[in-house]
Amino acid sequence: MEKQKIRYRNIRYRKIRGTNRRKRAIEQWGECNKALNIEELKETHRDYVKFWVNPWSRFSLINSIYPEPTDDCEYLLIKNLQNIYQSWKDSLEELQTPYYLQIWLFETYISRSQVVCAIEDYKDFYQNTFEPINEQPKDGIQSSIHYNVNTARYLDRYDWTLHRCVQAYNLSDPWDAEYVQSLDSQQLLRKQTIGQKEYQIVEIDKVWLL
Repeated sequence: MEKQKIRYRNIRYRKIRGTNRRKRAIEQWGECNKALNIEELKETHRDYVKFWVNPWSRFSLINSIYPEPTDDCEYLLIKNLQNIYQSWKDSLEELQTPYYLQIWLFETYISRSQVVCAIEDYKDFYQNTFEPINEQPKDGIQSSIHYNVNTARYLDRYDWTLHRCVQAYNLSDPWDAEYVQSLDSQQLLRKQTIGQKEYQIVEIDKVWLL
């Protein structure tokens, strides 16, 4: 099944109200997801936590979205991602089995960040989700737009590596072809033949991994 296409053209941004309520919601989200459900993990062999916090997780039927979390909301998102990661790591270590555990910290669209883990037959399932970038930023995570005096205490805990999140667009599809033409040339990585169709491989974001 073809992955859902991601497009961010002609989007209007909606104002976020009730910042203190949003901050409390982020803290509650983090606390509710700190405990890894080991029994469920043993059955499904994988688990993840997405940033399901309103209004950022709300689906809009109109061509408008909320701006990405900034300032205190951004800080709390990063803090809770790492709290979840560390709690899950402690639980996975007790299993004494090989595992995959990762924070996917998206650079532009941080609200799409998540914590992902897997064991047994799914342990290597996510290894090729993102494309590696050969030439890493000289300053590492400090070059991230999320790095500041508040987030440094969490981001500096680990060694991060920058990757690309890419998506393939079918050049024989008029809608896809038109969309590709609207993109910045730096997003266009290469053309690739998949089956008998030619696709444009597009970078839709960069992702920091541990």
